[in-house]
Amino acid sequence: MDELGTLSSANISKYATKVGADYKLLRGDVFNPTLCAPMQKLFMLDETFDEYDVVVMLDIDMFTRVGMDENIFDPDITGVGMCTEFQEKLFRSLCKQKPTLTNPDYPYWGGAIYKLDRELRQRLRSHFNEAEMIQFAFRGNFQDEGYMHRLATLAKVEKCKLPGSRKWCYGSSETVEGGVERAVMIHIRNGPKFPKFDNYNNLVKRGLIE
Repeated sequence: MDELGTLSSANISKYATKVGADYKLLRGDVFNPTLCAPMQKLFMLDETFDEYDVVVMLDIDMFTRVGMDENIFDPDITGVGMCTEFQEKLFRSLCKQKPTLTNPDYPYWGGAIYKLDRELRQRLRSHFNEAEMIQFAFRGNFQDEGYMHRLATLAKVEKCKLPGSRKWCYGSSETVEGGVERAVMIHIRNGPKFPKFDNYNNLVKRGLIE
């Protein structure tokens, strides 16, 4: 794990303690060793976590904003993931690429944050199909995001994005919907002018993450 991942892990672990949640750092091929790294996030659906009412899975480059006091586990915060115009554009591309495995009537979520209750996790995993799974498991094939959509389609899940969707996974270089200063969680991304770690350092200097 790189330095940014180590910093993110410490940040999210601290947040988990603050809101009274268990924190688990998943490393390695915990779901299926034949699949790519992003697909390992599907381990969140495993019966290992059935003791938990709610599981939140975050990418290892996510940070909480200094000073925010929202709790992702609050039952009033409903929805599964993020779907902004960026994800909608990706989803249209996915539907063109894999028309037999997609359905625009069902949800597509960005892969940096998922919030899943027990009943939904069980519904989704009941539709695991390795032959279909492998079709999403390579670079350019939408990976966990694509296969989560496939599972949501088979399980007939209603469209359900997190409220204020973008604020739960605000891109480090975005400038829309109130700005990064109002985000709950910030996703450190490359670009547009600087690499990831420079973007992280800039947000630290601005006092937005620590």
